[in-house]
Amino acid sequence: MNNSEEVNITFKKINNLDLILNNLSEHFSVINGRAISRIDIFDALYLCLENQLNWENQLDFWDLEITYQEAKKLLMTFDFRTIYNKIESGRDILVEGLLFNTKTKIKSKGLIWLIHMNDLDPFPSNPHAHELQSGLKLDLSNGNCYRKTKLVDKIKKKDLILIRDLASENFTLPQLNI
Repeated sequence: MNNSEEVNITFKKINNLDLILNNLSEHFSVINGRAISRIDIFDALYLCLENQLNWENQLDFWDLEITYQEAKKLLMTFDFRTIYNKIESGRDILVEGLLFNTKTKIKSKGLIWLIHMNDLDPFPSNPHAHELQSGLKLDLSNGNCYRKTKLVDKIKKKDLILIRDLASENFTLPQLNI
C-alpha cells in the first residue's frame, strides 16, 4: 500500500468516526433531554475505551474501528453526568513534574500541532508534536512523522525549522538531526 492509499484510508476512517460522533450526539441528546455535543460523545467513548484499548492519549481515538451500532450500545449505560459534573482541583495537588505544564499549539500551513512537555510517551522525540486532525506524531529532531510507532511521512526541512522556531520560545528542543 502506498502513502496515498494510506492517507485515503485514514481520511475515510476519520470521516466515518466524525459522522458517528455527530449521529450519536443527536441520538443521545434526544434520549437525555439535553444537548449532548459531539465532544461529549468523544469524551464518553474515550472514557469507556481508554483502558480496554490501552490508549495513551485522546489522539488514539482516531485509530478506532467501531460501527455506529457498537458505539451506541457501548454508551447506552454511560452516565453523561460524568461529563457534565466536573470537579476542578488546584494544580498543586500533584508533583510538578507529572503535569503537562507547558503546552503550546502551533499553526503551520493549515495544520495545528500540539507540543507539551512531560508527555507520557517520549517517542519519537522529547518533546514531540501531535498534529490534532490526523493524530500524527512529529519528531522535532528530524521531521519524521509517525502514526503510533510506524514512520509514515517526513515534513520538509524548512517546515520543521519553522515549527521548531515557534516552539523554541517555550521548549528546549532535541538537537536538529537533518
